Amino acid sequence: MRRMRPYIRSREVLQMVGGFFLAVVLIGGGAVGIARWQESQGTAVSDVPKETMSDAWYDGSYQPKKNLSAYLFLGIDRDGPVKSNQSYIDGGQADVQLLLVIDKNLKTWQILQINRDSMVEVPVLGVTGQVVRTQLQQIALAHAYGDGTQDSCRNAVRAVSNMLGGQEIDGYLALNMGGIPVLTDLLGGVEVTVDEDFSQVDPSLVKGQKVTLSGEQAYSFIRSRKDVGDQTNISRMERHREYINGLMEKVRQLDEGEILEGYDALSSYLVTDLGSQTLLDLFEMLGTYTNLETLTIEGVSYLDETGANAYALNQESLEQVILQLFYTADLQNE
Repeated sequence: MRRMRPYIRSREVLQMVGGFFLAVVLIGGGAVGIARWQESQGTAVSDVPKETMSDAWYDGSYQPKKNLSAYLFLGIDRDGPVKSNQSYIDGGQADVQLLLVIDKNLKTWQILQINRDSMVEVPVLGVTGQVVRTQLQQIALAHAYGDGTQDSCRNAVRAVSNMLGGQEIDGYLALNMGGIPVLTDLLGGVEVTVDEDFSQVDPSLVKGQKVTLSGEQAYSFIRSRKDVGDQTNISRMERHREYINGLMEKVRQLDEGEILEGYDALSSYLVTDLGSQTLLDLFEMLGTYTNLETLTIEGVSYLDETGANAYALNQESLEQVILQLFYTADLQNE
């Protein structure tokens, strides 16, 4: 099992974690297709669209972009530190999935928010870690197959790449959500405004009040969905934004000793294949390149035959997202 490489300096790690959460903020507002996502809640399974994806970029109208890099950021539904398992079916679900695509030629970067309920062909791993078949299910489950560490992350990358027509993904970073209380308490709390009714989940979070979240409150504020407000993921993402705004204010105030303490406390919650130089280059580009609007893939939410949440991707929207991120119009053929 490999985890965070020990030679990554503490400041880089904390910047990385901050950057991950900051990306979550981006999906809280302004994303393409959010309104339609909200409108589709409760749609019956019989109304799921059946479009078939075309091969628009192979007809000469589009050419692959050059000099791109793509990185997958994952938030895993695990409370404790990262640990390996031998079952290869209990690696934890990836509830947050953000694909960062950097265009080094145009000096831009863009986030694709992937709905964790997206129904795709997920690679299923056997006990040796090899793909034995695929199964139509939530993309969040791709990480569940594997050992909970590198194998699980690679399978999540594989599922996202396949969903996007085989696009290459250059690396990944996964954070167990149990790191949220640890980080919050290290910072002495994070201030937010509570805009939803948490009375059935955590009565200490009073609607309409400003609260300095403790670690446990932060966990409830970020993770809770059932019995909070309208119970939608869109509302939960708005809370992500509120939390991150307060988080980044605190991170900017850290001194060297506090950064080192933060690294020591958080490293066991992280899994990544990114080396130190890659991280340095990545955050330099994020700081200097132009940030384009966040993308989502439109679709229809429904309950599957087991009663679980599912999200059928609109194939035309999926195609347009792939074209926007990875292809450019071939002006010579227009």
